[in-house]
Amino acid sequence: MRFLLLLFALAACAREAPPAPDAVSLTLRWRVEGLANPESAVLSDDGSFLYVTNVNGEGDARDGNGFISRISIDGQMLEREWARGLDAPKGIMRGGDALYVADIDQMVVVDAATGAVRRRVAIPGARFLNDLAFAPSGEVLIADSVGACIYAIASDTAAPWLEHELLDSINGLLPEPERLVVTTMAGRLLAIDYETRTITILAEGLGDADGVAAIGEGRYLVSEWPGLMHVVAPDGTHETLLDTRAENTYLNDFLLVGETLYQPHWEPSVFSAYDVAGVR
Repeated sequence: MRFLLLLFALAACAREAPPAPDAVSLTLRWRVEGLANPESAVLSDDGSFLYVTNVNGEGDARDGNGFISRISIDGQMLEREWARGLDAPKGIMRGGDALYVADIDQMVVVDAATGAVRRRVAIPGARFLNDLAFAPSGEVLIADSVGACIYAIASDTAAPWLEHELLDSINGLLPEPERLVVTTMAGRLLAIDYETRTITILAEGLGDADGVAAIGEGRYLVSEWPGLMHVVAPDGTHETLLDTRAENTYLNDFLLVGETLYQPHWEPSVFSAYDVAGVR
C-alpha cells in the first residue's frame, strides 16, 4: 500500500513539474548598412520603425556630430541623420512624445515627431553616461559607466540615486516592476531593489557586459562587448548563443521586441534584426 501511494505521489509531482525552458537561438533576418557607430535603439510609438543612436566617432568626444537615424522594422533606412546636434549619443528611450538620450554628461530630450532638441539636462559630476530607464516613480535613472553611479532625474534636476563599488563600469539598465536589472563591464548582472537600493548579484563572468533583456523563466539575454551574446539562467550560469568576434561585428546595446532582437553594431556600423527562438 505504501509503495502504491509513493508511486501516485511521484506521478503527481511529474505532472505538476514545469516544462523545461525552450532552447534559445538567434537567426539573422536582415541587416542595414551605412550607419556611424550605432549604439542603441528604441521602437517608435506606432511600432513601425526604430530610432537608432549613432555616436559617429569616439564615445567621449564632444564633437557635435552624433545623430539619430530612423530604420523601418523591415530593414529599410528611412532617414540616416533624422536628429542632429548631439555629441556621442548612446542609450535612448521613448516616453510619450519625446525621446530621452544619454549623451556623455547630459540627458538630451528630443521631440519624437520632428527630431528637434527640446532641452538638455546637465548632470553634474557625470563622466560617461551610457544607458537610461524610467523608474516606477517616473524618475529617469541614468548610468554613469566611469562614475560607478546611477543618477535620478526629476523635474530636470539630477542627483545621485545609488553609488556603489558593484556599479563599477555600469552599462545597461533594464527596468522591472520591483527592481532594476543592471549589467556592468566588470562582468556582472545585478538586480537593485527600488525601495531599499539593495544590490543582488544575479550572475558573474560576463566580461564587458552591455545590453540586457528578459526572455522569461527568469532568464536574460546579455551581450558582451565586443561580440558575444549569452543567455543567463536563473542560477547565474550562462551559455553563449552568438560569437561575432572573428567577423569584427560588435554586439553592444540591443532591443528585444517580442521575438525580434534589434542589434546595433558599433563596428562595422551596421544594424541587424534577429529572430529569437525560445522566448516566453
